Amino acid sequence: MDDNVLKNKKNILVVGYGISGKSVTSFLISKGHNVYVYDDNNDVNVVNRVTAIDWDEIDFIIKSPSIHIMPHNRHPVIDEAIINTKPVYSTFDVFKMYNPNAKVIGITGTNGKSTTVSLIYHILRSAGISVALGGNIGIPYFDTLKYVNPEYYVFEMSSYELTSSQLLNFEIGGLINIEPDHLDFHGSFENYIDAKHKILDYSKYKIISIDDKYTFNKYKNKPRTISISLSQDAIADYHIENNLLITNNDTILDISNLPNLVGTHNAQNIMFAYAVCSQLGISHEKIVHGITTFEPLPHRMNTVRKIGDVLFINDSKATNPTSSAPALATFAGYKIYWLVGGRSKHVDPMLYVGKYIDSVEKIYLFGEATEEFRDIFGGMKPIENCKTMDVAVRRAYRDAKNELGATVVLLSPMCSSFDQFKNFEHRGNVFVKLVNEL
Repeated sequence: MDDNVLKNKKNILVVGYGISGKSVTSFLISKGHNVYVYDDNNDVNVVNRVTAIDWDEIDFIIKSPSIHIMPHNRHPVIDEAIINTKPVYSTFDVFKMYNPNAKVIGITGTNGKSTTVSLIYHILRSAGISVALGGNIGIPYFDTLKYVNPEYYVFEMSSYELTSSQLLNFEIGGLINIEPDHLDFHGSFENYIDAKHKILDYSKYKIISIDDKYTFNKYKNKPRTISISLSQDAIADYHIENNLLITNNDTILDISNLPNLVGTHNAQNIMFAYAVCSQLGISHEKIVHGITTFEPLPHRMNTVRKIGDVLFINDSKATNPTSSAPALATFAGYKIYWLVGGRSKHVDPMLYVGKYIDSVEKIYLFGEATEEFRDIFGGMKPIENCKTMDVAVRRAYRDAKNELGATVVLLSPMCSSFDQFKNFEHRGNVFVKLVNEL
């Protein structure tokens, strides 16, 4: 579908008026469409809001990424659209309608995708390539159109957007990892896996991790591969051994001296970024320069400050147990005072953090998941119920400052933030403020 076809589809209903919904609404209005908006939040100031929908007047629907579309909990307006045989498109679909020839590098995964797309973007920019960054990282697709014909678009693709899109088409698709997440949206882990795999099904070039059993077994004969594990029978195109990034038996980078990309999880992100940029023809020297000059994203194992021997780490982006495990692994040599809580993903955390739990001195619980985690960790580690994060910060510092040696107060909550905060950024910013006030 191109712009000429869209000109015959004048009346559009946008469902959901968050960041993506606002952006696509403004874009479509600028293109001369009649745009109506349905949003469940009556407190939000919505452009052209409708509460009753005349389906005879609507040509098609654009749904924001988080609007549920799966049969088990489909949004009522999406249900009505299907009953009235109105096409339902994603915001990514609209981007492709207007930019059918755009070369998109799409990256997805349960963890690590934001850092990976940011690293790819930084490497390409530093190499002099015209590139735009957007997607689930918080920059709507249509905000990237301020760039004048970039050579590449680097998009973080969520499982929400992948499962909702019909016009997927990627120059390169990378799938970093898959662990149970967003099961309320997808209805089952199998559906979540299928959504993630769509990025590979619709990519010209594919990059996967052979460590991910859900993906490697299906795509092992097609893509370029990376690995952070030496236990696999298969040989990866890129792997890490003793902090050395190796390909074709050649060492191409020592990652031990990258203070902005520490930890095994970042080794994986580095390899994905290297593989993508190498596929695009960027020289080794330019890729390494981009990696070594990269500045980390906020709320991802960022050091806030150090008071005496107590280090404060903001890992608010860790919204599930699989993303908290790397933080515990990174600080395994410290005595860890761990802040945990929020809205649970209902995934057994011991499957992921169990091997690192010995380094944890005490756990400070807050938010909706308090009882769930108290039942899980209460028999193995001291627990303090704090209700709110501000109490947790004060009590963790109270205990940590009395320890001898290296200690860390670690916010790596294993939960979404929506019980007490707007999003993980809000939670992380509050944590930083609380720490700086100590």
